This record gives sequence, C-alpha cells and structure tokens, in this order.
Amino acid sequence: MSLLLDDPIRRRLDTLLLSCIECGLCLSHCATYLATGNEVDSPRGRLLLLGELARQDGTTIESTTAAALSRCLGCHSCETACPSGIPSELLDKGRELSAASSGLNGLLTPQSLPLLATAGDLAENAAWSLAGPSWRSRLGNGLPPVARLVRLLGSRPSSAATDQELIGLLDPLTGKQTKVGSHDATPANRGSVTLFTGCANRAFMPGPQRRLIDLLTIAGWKVEVPAGQDCCGALESHVGKTEQANSRLANSLSVLEGSLSNTGRIVVEAAGCGLALTEADLPENSEIVDAVVMLDECNFPQLRPLPLRVVYHDPCHARHGQGVVDEPRNLLDLIPELIRLEPEEADVCCGSGGGYALVHPELSEVMGRRKADMLTSTDADLIVTSNPGCLGQIRDALMSVDDDRLIIPLSDLLWYAAQPDA
Repeated sequence: MSLLLDDPIRRRLDTLLLSCIECGLCLSHCATYLATGNEVDSPRGRLLLLGELARQDGTTIESTTAAALSRCLGCHSCETACPSGIPSELLDKGRELSAASSGLNGLLTPQSLPLLATAGDLAENAAWSLAGPSWRSRLGNGLPPVARLVRLLGSRPSSAATDQELIGLLDPLTGKQTKVGSHDATPANRGSVTLFTGCANRAFMPGPQRRLIDLLTIAGWKVEVPAGQDCCGALESHVGKTEQANSRLANSLSVLEGSLSNTGRIVVEAAGCGLALTEADLPENSEIVDAVVMLDECNFPQLRPLPLRVVYHDPCHARHGQGVVDEPRNLLDLIPELIRLEPEEADVCCGSGGGYALVHPELSEVMGRRKADMLTSTDADLIVTSNPGCLGQIRDALMSVDDDRLIIPLSDLLWYAAQPDA
C-alpha cells in the first residue's frame, strides 16, 4: 500500500518538526504507546516518521508507516500534554491518509445503526441464553472469528431503555426505593435550546436521551429536537474518511439551521459529535454546548442523597478537544453523600475512537481493559461517563473479566438523583 504525501503536508511538517523538542512528555498520555510500548505508536514517533518521509524523494507513504499512522486514535491527548503547543492536526491528517480499507467500516452509518442496535440486543439475549451471565468472557475466549464478533457485540453502547429499568439497576446500589417523580411543570423561563440527537445516541441510547431532555426541562429550558437530523461525520472522521464526514456534517447543519434561528445553542450529548460541530462553520450567533456543560449551568432542585462511590471517565473529545474537565465533577458534587473518586490516567483514551475497534480490534481491546483497570482500582460502586463510544468500550472491558459494575451516562445518574423516594 502506498499513499500520497503532498506538498502542503511537507511544508506543515517543516514547521512542526522545528517546534518539537522530542522531550517525550506525550508518551505517558498516549493510549497506543502505553498499550504497545513501541515508539512508533507514540505522537513523537509518528511525527518523526512523517518527518523522515518529508525529507525523502518521492511522494508515497509505504505500508509499515501507514499502519503506524492509522493506529493513532485522534484523541488529542498529546496536544494537551505538549509543552511546545504542537497541535495534533498533522497526526489527524496522517491518519486520514493511511485510513484502513476494512469493509467493516461501512457498517457504521446513521442508516445502519438502528438496525445494528436491534440486532445487537437480540444477539446479546441469544448469547446470554447460550452461555449465561458470563457470556462475554466465555465466548470471547473462543476461536478468533467468534471472539472478534463477541468483542464487537460487547462494546456496543447500551444503557437502560426505560426509567423503571434504570431504577431497577440503581436502587439495589443505593438502598433507595424510587418512584418516577411528577415534577411540577417548570416554565421555560431560561429560553430554548436545540438538541443534536447524534446517530449513536439516537440508535443505541434513546432512554438516556429522553431523560436528558427531562433534566433540561426541569431546569427551565424548552428543548427543540428537529426531525431529520443526520450524523455529525465523526464516525467517518475516526477512520480517515474526511470527505464523507464533511458531507454528513453539512447535512446536519442544514437541518439544524431553522431551529438555531430560535435558540442559538446546540446541546450535544456525545463528545465526538460536539468536537465535530465545534469545528464547523456555524450560523452567526450560534454555539455548540456539551450537554455536561449545559447541565452544569442549570439550577436544579435539591437532589436527594445517594450513598455511592462514583468515578467519572473523561471522553477525550470532551476533555482534550473541548476543555470539559471541571463540569462533570461539579455535577457529581451536587449529589449529597456521593463520594467522587479520581482514577489514574484520567486523561488517557479508552481506545474506543468511534469505528477504531473495527480496524484495530486487538489493540482497542487492550486499551479498553487498561482503562477499566484504572477505573475499577478506585473501588468505585459505579462508573459514569458522557459519551456512547466510551460507555460501550468500558462496558465490554468490564464484562470480559466478569466485573459486574455498572457504567451509565452521567445524565442518567443526575436524573435518578432528581427523582423522589417512594
């Protein structure tokens, strides 16, 4: 395989290579380097590989270098860690040039996700019937083709579809008896916002999305949900399909434009969607707001005490891409009696990366297990996050070692804390 390394990239490389002091501070923040211990799987290593190519005659990237570039997650953690302020844009471009041509990538489209969600539920029920509660660990140790399918099944985003299902999961942890509260109708005195539904949240996590709307409504917001929304393009972007990603993004913005004239704010659940939309050309006086940031701005009624030890996992595209760090922690601190825990390597990627696991399943699984180990070593009762891909990745890692700890969306925990005792 050979790929074009064009002149604009060469010129940009010259500038970045002069800025890089090769200090190696990025190494301990890079999930792929931590998983492999190989310098070529680090930001510094990939940048040096590109630099060598820029100094060579010819215009191609050979297969071994292309493979190293394709293993970049695009998590932006190296950008946060770099003392020289080198942006990760060139590594993103290298990942695009070296995009793997796996046919599985085509499975992840906004149109296919609802079908995959339904098929996944049916397949998990069948696996449970066949192998019992430990289906993931038992079947995942079988023949490689079966193990890979089981891994993909386990890593799909999944959360409580109904309110009663969520209550049934959390009441045993908290010792509470919960009923779904009929909150007094709150006037929409804070204005209106537009919800970007996102193809993954819409297909795999409709329950949490509806409960997020409930939370925003309780806080006094009118939530508009325009019909016909497309994908933000993040799924294609993760595997280097920039042209397709840009087309998806343009379609979504055209659908949202009418609602934005009334609201001015787009609330986004998934961090990958939020970053993609943040980097887009928005209509004047419009802004993208991560759902966690939006919730942090709200004045909720008094939340009930929850005696839980909770650890939060930071999605990379929220923490590194948008600077969302304090807000989720502020929200957890609103819940009386809750003990918030901090994991080691909080800024390191879990290895999800949208469709990354389809291209690099073994490496993605190693990174997911490392992340799960960091989270569970806090001895937390519950893990929360705010991105569907991260939730699925960590859920799979927990099931692969028969750890029955729950991982749920942060917004679901807040919704539960806002309900009255029975």
